[in-house]
Amino acid sequence: MFLKHSGRALALFAFLFVAGCSSAGGASKGAGNFFSSAKDTINIESDPSGADVYAMGEKIGVTPLKIRHQDVFPNIYPKEKESMYGRVTLKKAGCSDLTRTISMEISSEGLHTKLDCADMNPVSTKTEAPRLSETVEQRLDKIKALQSKGLITEDEAKKAREQVLKDL
Repeated sequence: MFLKHSGRALALFAFLFVAGCSSAGGASKGAGNFFSSAKDTINIESDPSGADVYAMGEKIGVTPLKIRHQDVFPNIYPKEKESMYGRVTLKKAGCSDLTRTISMEISSEGLHTKLDCADMNPVSTKTEAPRLSETVEQRLDKIKALQSKGLITEDEAKKAREQVLKDL
């Protein structure tokens, strides 16, 4: 009886050992890959390219870039970085910062985004005239309305408010 059970246990152990050491690519990429998806990277592209890519508050490269899922979804991270979990931020001089939550769709298809680089546009002198005719209160109200509609982030609203006050 003992031999019968120990034989089954040995067979199960052998199966699990072989399964744990194999992968679809023929070489082991690390622990836990037996159950992971075949695609371990997320493509990040921006227009214009050359944006710095941040995950969990750390710069991990410049667009176009392939990042690892574990860069965005680490197993262990400090509590103060909890709000950054599952998100990437793209930053480029002259452009508004862009933060996106990595969904299953983005994870499989990649993030392809156009950055708002209005500040890089030399036509910005056209926008100066209407601003001068608006009161400070009107400009601040517009910023608040854009933020409440979700068209700009809290950080973008803060920067815009600072610019309005700086123009006084």
